[in-house]
Amino acid sequence: MQSKINNFFKSPSDPPPPAATATDDDDDLANWNWETNQHTIINTYTRTRRNPNPTPSPPTVIDKPVVVKNKKRSYAQFHLELGQSDFLLRACSTCGIEFTPGDVEDEKLHVQFHKRYTQGIQFRGWNNERVVSSDKSGRVIMVLENDPSSHRNKVQEVVKMMEIEMGSGWIANQHCKVYLFISLQKVVGCVIAEPIKEAFPVLSCSDDGQSASAKKREKKLSPTTLQFGNIVFQREVGKRAAKVNVSDSMDGRAIVCESKPVAAVCGIRAIWVTPSNRRKHIASQLLDAVRKSFCTDELERPQLAFSLPTSVGKALACSYSGTGSFLVYKAV
Repeated sequence: MQSKINNFFKSPSDPPPPAATATDDDDDLANWNWETNQHTIINTYTRTRRNPNPTPSPPTVIDKPVVVKNKKRSYAQFHLELGQSDFLLRACSTCGIEFTPGDVEDEKLHVQFHKRYTQGIQFRGWNNERVVSSDKSGRVIMVLENDPSSHRNKVQEVVKMMEIEMGSGWIANQHCKVYLFISLQKVVGCVIAEPIKEAFPVLSCSDDGQSASAKKREKKLSPTTLQFGNIVFQREVGKRAAKVNVSDSMDGRAIVCESKPVAAVCGIRAIWVTPSNRRKHIASQLLDAVRKSFCTDELERPQLAFSLPTSVGKALACSYSGTGSFLVYKAV
């Protein structure tokens, strides 16, 4: 039989323990707590008793996101397609920009661009402006190629507006002098002038060069008769005097020039005024500023040459020069 554990802790001088009996083997656990003179071992083990009335633990609850479905749906119709050609994009007839009707952001950008095109580009002024002329309606400043970048950037912004009506890629070059008309802190007009050596006089318009619209206005209407039974109403419209302006007489007709060129100094490459500021003599003020500052000596009005003007430009050149034989040249 194996020795008990207490035999290992007794000194050799102690007398041997009494022989174990069957009762001692049965009560082995009862003899676990014992004490000696040298060592003390205390059993601290206690068996956990079961609770006769256990409390059930609460079940684990997993919260799920609650999705609230809106039973009432709102239907909004943004576009109505009826076969129109400009269903997706619509081009503004004034500023030429294309935008999407119904798109809030697109329409907002169109309104901003349309306002700048028709009323002028914002201009807060520069510290070192080169003012050529000034009056109560505004001032004219000149910008050269060697001016600061902020000046040249403003010119490029104006040129982009001019290209909408005149086309792109030819309006300005490095040899040009740019004249800006400033009114109410906005650029409302621009003239681009360049040095030239020769130009060609335009042949004067013939007296019978009337437009089709003018001939229609001269046509006498036949009398009209309206009869109700025995009552007759008769109306006769007399001939009206036709009022023909320069733009009507020159619209749609080719420019015929003389074959022999003449000496010229200043060429008007392009001239432009915002649509809302036209018919206010702004173009004439810009041309006056060019005559006074382009060369050392002031130029006369007939000495200005124009680069293949449009129908509106022909009317301006003829009116400003005071003659139908104004000078024209081909811009390179």
